[in-house]
Amino acid sequence: MVVKVKTNFLGQPELEFENPTLRKVLLELSNRTKFSIFNPVSNEIHGEFKVYLNGVELEDLSHRIDAELRAEDKVEVTLVVLSGG
Repeated sequence: MVVKVKTNFLGQPELEFENPTLRKVLLELSNRTKFSIFNPVSNEIHGEFKVYLNGVELEDLSHRIDAELRAEDKVEVTLVVLSGG
């Protein structure tokens, strides 16, 4: 299945997986960019990232990280960029 992911740091990649999960999507994005998006042991999202599933921000991945994604699911990963002066 192809998973379309919206990001603000890698465009909108289409990732192909057999039995896609958020874990697989986030690990693939991390591999492609060398950004560590989440801790795969604790399942905590690193502070500079926001992860959304169907428009809802996921602050705790533990309940959904290994659930299989459906074709209609929308995944978005945002790198939060702060500037100061």
